[in-house]
Amino acid sequence: MSRKKWKVAVVGAGGFAHNFYFSEISLCADAECVAACDINPKQLELTRERFGIEQLYGSVEELLGKCDFDIAIDSASIPAHHELNMAILNAGKHLVSQKPAGLTVEQVSMQIEAAKKAGVKFACVPIHSLAPDMKMAKRLMEKGAIGDIISIKCVSSHGGPEYFQYRDADPEWFFHPGAGALYDMGIHAVDKVVSLMGPVKRLSAMAACARKTRMVRSGAYDGKIMKTDLLPDTYFITLDFGNDRLGCIDTGFTHVATKCPQMEVYGSHGTISFKFGDVRPNPSVYIDSPNWDLRGWTEPDDGIVPHPGVFRQTSCLTDLVRAIETDTEPELSGVRARHIVEVLCAIEESVKTNRPVELSTTF
Repeated sequence: MSRKKWKVAVVGAGGFAHNFYFSEISLCADAECVAACDINPKQLELTRERFGIEQLYGSVEELLGKCDFDIAIDSASIPAHHELNMAILNAGKHLVSQKPAGLTVEQVSMQIEAAKKAGVKFACVPIHSLAPDMKMAKRLMEKGAIGDIISIKCVSSHGGPEYFQYRDADPEWFFHPGAGALYDMGIHAVDKVVSLMGPVKRLSAMAACARKTRMVRSGAYDGKIMKTDLLPDTYFITLDFGNDRLGCIDTGFTHVATKCPQMEVYGSHGTISFKFGDVRPNPSVYIDSPNWDLRGWTEPDDGIVPHPGVFRQTSCLTDLVRAIETDTEPELSGVRARHIVEVLCAIEESVKTNRPVELSTTF
């Protein structure tokens, strides 16, 4: 049964939460943000000033012990996700986790089991499968609009978190073990390709550390020189989805600019293309249909018009609330997130061993 208002607490009150979560929670579900948690007192005070949130906590233990809320959004840094998620789920709270939910398959499996034991719902970002253009592409593929699906290409890269994103916090942690380009950017590409092609069966990968020092270009640490040679910043990944369907991913922190299509799906009779720089429009579709005497590009309209503003960063919360109220699994399920994490781990293993890696999970 639907509740009048779902009470949401945001754990990790950094730039991402300020730019999206705090301002969008009430727009995407029958919910309100009642609390914020962060280890940085300055971030909490800024949260109070900008959003009027009065319940502020310096640790997740304090939040869980003192605050009355229903749903947590874990927006903390990548290395902290597993420990925070386990504390939240074990306390019997519904959870949306920023990506990735954990750094290993075992960690995400522990979170899945904790959610089951507590009887709560667990959803995991990225959110690309919820986007209108992705849903349209999926429908077109399923209806055979471009024939038999053959392959997919995806680019998910930028110039680095120090290059274009204004930050009050030091971005150097992005280049340390437990973070990095693969877990920050590569996960988006993996999420997109499995959303359209299904689980990965096998993969191979190459990686390089092309830029071993970097300068912060904006924000509070503008001009700082960082040593960034601990992790690769460039990845090229080939994927095998089975049934003679292949894919490739280009991801990292080394594209200061690009006009490549974000993603293209190739079929026996056409192509679906997600153009660079578009803000979630309908994808472009090339159709070669001798039966219809049709060959060329078109902008499809399948008659399903999404409500304005239907896709936001907080669409993950919409997905979770729907799952709670209908007692079903979120589309962004923990099982799906576990497979994505296994893909990331397999990429690292393939880079290390210079060999293909078989995957065991599915969704």
